[in-house]
Amino acid sequence: MTETSLVDSETVERLLTTPAYHRWLGLELVRAAPGEVEIAMDCRDELTADVDGSYVHGGILATLLDVAGDFALVTELGVGLPTIDLRVDYLRPARPGDRLLAVGTVVRRGRSLGVADAVVTNGDGKKLAVARGLYSTAAA
Repeated sequence: MTETSLVDSETVERLLTTPAYHRWLGLELVRAAPGEVEIAMDCRDELTADVDGSYVHGGILATLLDVAGDFALVTELGVGLPTIDLRVDYLRPARPGDRLLAVGTVVRRGRSLGVADAVVTNGDGKKLAVARGLYSTAAA
């Protein structure tokens, strides 16, 4: 499992856009390369977490980070992987109307575990959240 090969972008996009939750979020594949992926989404009003509707729920950012980390590994393995652990640091809130970009990068891919880092930025390029995920590669 040491060689790195790109799973074709069409496969990555199909795997990303098939799950109903991903479609509901409006996830879009921007770019896929070996060990790296960029995924975008638009923040809708229905994703807000406060009564004023001024910020997007942190769980949405965590989901986007998790998916970006997972799909960085998908570019090498061709299958989605179960998340074992996800550590998220929130830096600033996402706002309704923001266009978010998540970049996931493989840190290490092993026979049983994979590690990936992810960062979410807004349309101004400001970092909103960062994460490190641990994924099970045993079944891949």
